[in-house]
Amino acid sequence: MRRETQHAVLFLLGAALVRIAVDDTFLRYVRPAQRWWLIGAGGVMVVLAVVATVRDVRGRAVPAADGHDHRTGPSPWLLVLPVLVIALVAPPALGADAIARHTPTATAAAVDVPRLPPGPAELGVAEAVARSIDGSLGDGRDLTVTGFLAHRDGDVVVARMTIACCAADARPYTLRVTGAGVAQLPVDTWVRVRGTVVAQAAKDNRWSPGLDVTDLTVVPAPDDPYEY
Repeated sequence: MRRETQHAVLFLLGAALVRIAVDDTFLRYVRPAQRWWLIGAGGVMVVLAVVATVRDVRGRAVPAADGHDHRTGPSPWLLVLPVLVIALVAPPALGADAIARHTPTATAAAVDVPRLPPGPAELGVAEAVARSIDGSLGDGRDLTVTGFLAHRDGDVVVARMTIACCAADARPYTLRVTGAGVAQLPVDTWVRVRGTVVAQAAKDNRWSPGLDVTDLTVVPAPDDPYEY
């Protein structure tokens, strides 16, 4: 690979990082806090590429003079693949397919959350599952959650993925939903559902509480699809 091509590839990689950080595409893959790290890393790569190009144009690059052939094989061109993927494909956030492929662990760890007051509640899916596990949600609770539809073991579920760092460590949380025409909607449809809790999370239902839906609204997919 020629030096000019190396500089161009480095520039494209840096520009791709900056682009996905600025237009929020990065939220499909990592936590929001990573934005400035991506912008910084991409900016450094762009600056290095520009500086190296200017040095070469001005004739300051020092050519190899040891008599050896320093040509590289085709492998450096693989660095172009991430740029092409981002520019042409832009992989979506994890969705219904990840839910269907996930194998639940033996237990589901509840998070430490404040006591839930009586009455209707609107919670994140992960918090609703955690409260169901620790018993603070309770059957008969009027609950509203927002998530995407998926299928699991023959059930329709409203799901969200939680991530600690990036999509590679994503963990799904689901509520089994019935009623209000949920079975007629395609998977990966984002919905806001309101209903009554009819079953608590347990090992035999894959840590997925039951919700009898009384109201369903299709909503746009959020810019940040994950919970934390």
